[in-house]
Amino acid sequence: MSSDTANNFIAHTREWDGKNQTVLEHLQGVARLSQQFASKINLPESGRLIGLMHDLGKYSASFQRYIGEGGIRGEVDHATAGAQEIWTALSATGNPVSLGAAQILAACTASHHTGLYDFVDQNGDSPFLTRINKSKKHTFAEEALLNCDSAIRREFADSIGSNAVLNEFKTIFCHIENSVEIGSLRRFHLGLLLRFLFSCLIDADRLDTANFEKPDSADFRNTNTITDWTTLKNTLEAHLTTLECNNRIDELRNDISKYCLEASSRSKGIFFLTVPTGGGKTLASLRFACHHAQTHSLSGSPIERIIYVIPYTTIIEQNADAVRKILGNENVLEHHSNLVPENDTWRGRLLSENWDAPIVFTTSVQFLNALFGSSTRGVRRMHQLANAIIIFDEVQTLPIKTIHLFNNAINFLTQTCGSSVVLCTATQPLLNEVKKEFGVIQLNSYSTIIPDNAQLFEKLRRTEIKDRRKPGGWSVQDVADLAIQQAKENGSTLVIVNTKQSALALYKELQDNECVKIYHLSTNMCPAHRKKTLATIRANLKPLTQPIICISTQLIEAGVDIDFGSVIRYLAGLDSIAQAAGRCNRHGHRKTGLAPVFVINPSKENIENLPDICKGQEVARRILDDYLKDPRSLDNDLLSPQAMRQFYRYYFFDRARDMTYPIQTGTKGNKIVCDTTLLDLLSLNEGSVEEYKRIKKSCPPFLFRQAFKTAYESFRVIDAPTEGIIVPYGDEGRWIINELVAACDQPECAITTYQRLLRRAQQYSVNVFPHQLKKLDNNGCIHEVQKGSGIYYLDERHYNATTGITLEETMEMTFLNV
Repeated sequence: MSSDTANNFIAHTREWDGKNQTVLEHLQGVARLSQQFASKINLPESGRLIGLMHDLGKYSASFQRYIGEGGIRGEVDHATAGAQEIWTALSATGNPVSLGAAQILAACTASHHTGLYDFVDQNGDSPFLTRINKSKKHTFAEEALLNCDSAIRREFADSIGSNAVLNEFKTIFCHIENSVEIGSLRRFHLGLLLRFLFSCLIDADRLDTANFEKPDSADFRNTNTITDWTTLKNTLEAHLTTLECNNRIDELRNDISKYCLEASSRSKGIFFLTVPTGGGKTLASLRFACHHAQTHSLSGSPIERIIYVIPYTTIIEQNADAVRKILGNENVLEHHSNLVPENDTWRGRLLSENWDAPIVFTTSVQFLNALFGSSTRGVRRMHQLANAIIIFDEVQTLPIKTIHLFNNAINFLTQTCGSSVVLCTATQPLLNEVKKEFGVIQLNSYSTIIPDNAQLFEKLRRTEIKDRRKPGGWSVQDVADLAIQQAKENGSTLVIVNTKQSALALYKELQDNECVKIYHLSTNMCPAHRKKTLATIRANLKPLTQPIICISTQLIEAGVDIDFGSVIRYLAGLDSIAQAAGRCNRHGHRKTGLAPVFVINPSKENIENLPDICKGQEVARRILDDYLKDPRSLDNDLLSPQAMRQFYRYYFFDRARDMTYPIQTGTKGNKIVCDTTLLDLLSLNEGSVEEYKRIKKSCPPFLFRQAFKTAYESFRVIDAPTEGIIVPYGDEGRWIINELVAACDQPECAITTYQRLLRRAQQYSVNVFPHQLKKLDNNGCIHEVQKGSGIYYLDERHYNATTGITLEETMEMTFLNV
C-alpha cells in the first residue's frame, strides 16, 4: 500500500533529455484536459474519471520494466485495469443509468489505444466483454491499485462516491430520451455520446503526452483561448462597409447578407441558407456565424469556433484566403490533407490536426471521419464540434450513402452538443424529407434564413440550360469543336467533365490550338497550383485579350468565384448542372440575353465505378425529358427550386436503401451480399445481437450493443482512403520539402517550426488513392522526408507544370537539395 507521498512510477521517458513523466503527472494532466473537453456537454466528472483511470496499468512492475527496457508498444496491457475498476464500481447496482455509464466509460478507457471495440460483433461474440473479463493477473489491476498514488485512489473514490458521474449520465440520458423519438435512433445518439467522450480522452492523452515530450508545443495550442467574437464581428462589419454596390447582383447579395444578420439572433439550431450560385454565401454565412457566436457567447451559451465544411479543396483555398484577409491569418486554420500518418509517435500525437482555432476550414471527408472513421487521428477532433457553428458549404455534395448518418449526427451536435448548423447551397437536398425512421434533420420554425427563395432565384437568373444530348454521344473531337466555337462567340468557355481522365484527354485534344488559350484543372494538381491557375484565368478573363477554354473536373463547380461567358457540362446530376451554371455570367455582366450552359452526353466515359455520378445522370435524363414534355411543370426553368425539388424526389426515392450505408458482408454467386447497414451497426445491431442470443442462449448482459469497430472499419466517405503527398510545385514547394527533410535531421528543431511547415505543405500536397501511392512507390517516384516518418514527397520529374502528378517523367528536371 502506497503512502500519501507521490510514487516514482514512470509514464513516459523523454528521448532527447531522458527526463521522466510520472504516472501521477500524466493521469492528472490528462484528467484536467479531458474534464475541460467533456464539460462542453456537461460531463466534466465523467471526462475527469476516464482521464484519471486510462493508464492505471502503468502502475505495474511489468510496465515499468517495459518502459525501462524500451519494449515494443502494446507488449504490456495498461489500459484494461482502469476500465475494469470503472466497470466494477459503476455496474454493481444493476440500475440502467449505472450500467449505461459503466459501459460507456469502461469502453472509452479500455479502447484508448486500439479504437472502440464492438459490444457485439457479427460472430455473436462480445470483444468488449472479453476485454473487461480479462484475468486481472494479466491486466495488473490489483497490483496497480496497490501501487498507485494515493491521490489517484482518493480522486477515484470521491468521483464514484459522490454520485457526480451518475448524476451527469442521468441528466444526459434523460435529455436524449426526450429529444429523440425513435428507439433505434436513440441508441445511435448514445453511440455518438460514447464517441464524444472517447474523443475527449484521446485528444487529452495525445496533447498531454506531446506537451511533455516537446514542451514548446504547448505554446502552439489554443486549448485555453477564449475567442473574442465581438472584435471579429466588428472587423467583419467594417470590411462589409467597404464593399461597393454597383449593379442588381450586388444589391441582391446585400439583401442576402441582411437576412443572415437578422437570423443570427435566433436560438441555436439547424438553418437552411438556400441561395442561388453567385449570391455571396461565403461572406453572408460568415456574417451570420460571427453575430450568432457573439450573441450566444454573451448570453452564457459560448461558441468556441466556426467550422466551414467544404467538399473540394479548391473552395477551401478560395474561402479561407478571403476570410484570412478580413479577420487575420492567426484566426484561420485550413485543414484538408492527411500528411501526418496514423501512428502513435510523439510527432503523430502532436501534428495530427485537432482544429484548435477560432475559424476552421476543412473538408467533408475530414468532418465525417471525425464522426465515423476508424482512425484515432480523426476521432480526437470530434469534441471540437461541440459549442461550434458548423457551416456546410455545398451540402448537396454529401455522398448519398452517408445521408442518414449525417442527419443523425447533425441532430446530435445541435441537440446535445450546443452547436448550430448552417446548410448552404443553391441546390438544397431534401434532408428533412427522407425516411423518418432512419433519421431526418430536425428543423425549427425559424430554420429558413431566406424567406422567399423562389423569387430570389428568378431575380438572380443569368443563364439558360441548353439540352444538347444526342444519340451516340459526343466524341472528344466534337466537344473540342464546340468549346472552340463557344470561346470565340462568348470570349470564354468552361468545360466541366466527370473524371480526371476525361479532363486530360480533352486538354490534350485542345492544347495545340493557337487561337485559344487552354487551361487544365484537376485534383492531380496541388492547391497552390490550382490557385495560381485560377488566378491566371481570372486575370485573363478581365480584360479578355484572347479566347479562353478551361477544362476542369467538378472541383470548379461548387462555389469557385469565376465568371465564364459560356459553360459546357458533361451530363451529371441536375445539382451539378446547376452548380456548373453558377460559373457562367456569375456577376450578370452579359449585356443581352441569358448566357448558354450546354449539357452534353459524352460517347465514352469511364464512370462505372462512380455510382453517385451514374445515378445522377440517370435522374437528370428523367428531369430533362420531363422538361421537354412540359416546361411549365418545372416553372419553365431547369434551374428553378421546383426543378431541383423534383430531381431530389426522384434521386432520394430511388436510393432510399443506399442512404443507410449498406455494408458488404459476403458474396452469393457473383452478387455482393449486403445484409446490414452502418446505421444498424451503430444503433441496434440487430443481426449481431440475434447471433449472440443463438450462441449464448441469453441476451448480452449490458445495455448497448453497437458494433463500433466493425462499423468504423467499414466506413469510407469515398471508396478508398487517400493519403497526402507533398509535391515540388514551384520554388515554395521545393523549399518546404527541403526544410522538412532538414528539420527531421535536426532533433532539436522546434516542434512549432515543424508544425508550421506541415501546415504550409497542405498547399503543396495532393491526396492520392492507395493504388496510386503504391504505383508511385514501386516506380521510385516518392520518398519519405525521414525514414519511418510516413510523410512522403514526390520526385520532381513526376510533377507536370500544367496537369500535376504524372507517372510519366516530365521534360523539366531540377534537383532538390536533399
